[in-house]
Amino acid sequence: WVDTMWDLEFTEFEPLDPRIAEDITADGLDSFTSLYSALVPFAAEEQESRENVWILFAESSLSHQALVAVLYHFVHVGQQKRANAEQRVFALHAAGLYFLLLEIPGSIINQAFHEVVFDKCLHTLTKCLPREPRKRKKALSQSSQSSARRNRKKGRPCRNDSPSIEEMLEEEEDEDDEDVYWSREGLLQVRNATFLLLKNFLRLLAKFSLEGRPQCLQNCVQVFVEMISFEPVLHEFDFSAAMDVNKAECIPELACYGLYLLCSPLHGTQDETLHCVFHRLLYVILMAESSEDSMHEVLPITPAVTSARNQAIKFISSLVDELKEAIYPTLRILLQHICAQVPDKADYRTHAAQALATLLDKLPCAEFASFIAWLYKFSLYEVPSRVFALDAALALLELPERNPGSSLSLEDQRFLKHKFLVQVMVAGRCSDIAPVVRSKALSSLDCCLEMKSAAISESI
Repeated sequence: WVDTMWDLEFTEFEPLDPRIAEDITADGLDSFTSLYSALVPFAAEEQESRENVWILFAESSLSHQALVAVLYHFVHVGQQKRANAEQRVFALHAAGLYFLLLEIPGSIINQAFHEVVFDKCLHTLTKCLPREPRKRKKALSQSSQSSARRNRKKGRPCRNDSPSIEEMLEEEEDEDDEDVYWSREGLLQVRNATFLLLKNFLRLLAKFSLEGRPQCLQNCVQVFVEMISFEPVLHEFDFSAAMDVNKAECIPELACYGLYLLCSPLHGTQDETLHCVFHRLLYVILMAESSEDSMHEVLPITPAVTSARNQAIKFISSLVDELKEAIYPTLRILLQHICAQVPDKADYRTHAAQALATLLDKLPCAEFASFIAWLYKFSLYEVPSRVFALDAALALLELPERNPGSSLSLEDQRFLKHKFLVQVMVAGRCSDIAPVVRSKALSSLDCCLEMKSAAISESI
């Protein structure tokens, strides 16, 4: 069985003999926790005086490849949608054991690392803890009903579109979820096991390099970004190298620290990692689903979605404070994508504009002025761009006006003034050819009048 699993490169699943699986789990978690306790000393930094665990395996006729295959079995079973709480806890502890194996010096040479197994164990973090399913099916039916009403009003026959394969699969997943019932105790066990696995995985990331493994790195970023919205954040926390994971209290806090670790030079070129992280966080900030196509479905503005957005903005702000000039080009690209990809809905534009202003305020005067110049050019394009530029101008007017001194040219200095935002970006749109832009510009001008700022009043 072990040879079969390795020959298949873990791309297909062959279940372990049920009798062996039952023997391993007969005493609950004891087999997992006992082995973990026995292996932890070999992963400690001061383990020079200890015996080499890989030699110990060989001398005792213990196959670490067999151990990896057995751990993979429990991880796979626990990730199934109908897995119960106990199976999911087993999966989380099995994944923790695999990450501990990788933490032991010599794991690469002894071929304990396998990219498929690594990714499978990584996704245990997101697949075991039950999440509240999105009721997309209901939304789809409502939208189809409203579409049918519109068709009837216009005298067109009502067309019954057949659902896509993706929608059918999502409906099946929702039906599967409806059959699984969770006790409060079961949920707490899985949550605590997820929290423990995440802490242990961060310990691995602090010493195990993912350089040269771009797919593993991207999967880590995806998992951490997804975990930012796993549970509410009840206290403020900072992101820095000095952070003590043992003092962390919630999953989003550890997830943000995981993103911070991935941005270190240990895991490859910092610019490439930052691009990958910012690309994922872009959709958290926009409160939209990340997808491969250009159409990004918006998420309902719930406390969880808003909290994740706020954590993403705080995380990026802390990176800018730490990395300074090195991160400015990547931050500029992120800000441009916020402008270009913001959903064309009022609430989402407002939130995106606030995020834009918060992050833009982190830039020094020269970079700030350069971006405002770009934003002005952006505001000359299609209607959605012109509308969002008005939201952005209002958000930027909430920031204190900058005084660059003589460090910038007169041309660049004008982009720092509230006068430019009011007279050019807002009032200049009041005669726009598009009625929706004119209306937005007039209401924005009204908002400017209500602002208690002498500079803004003088500009008007």
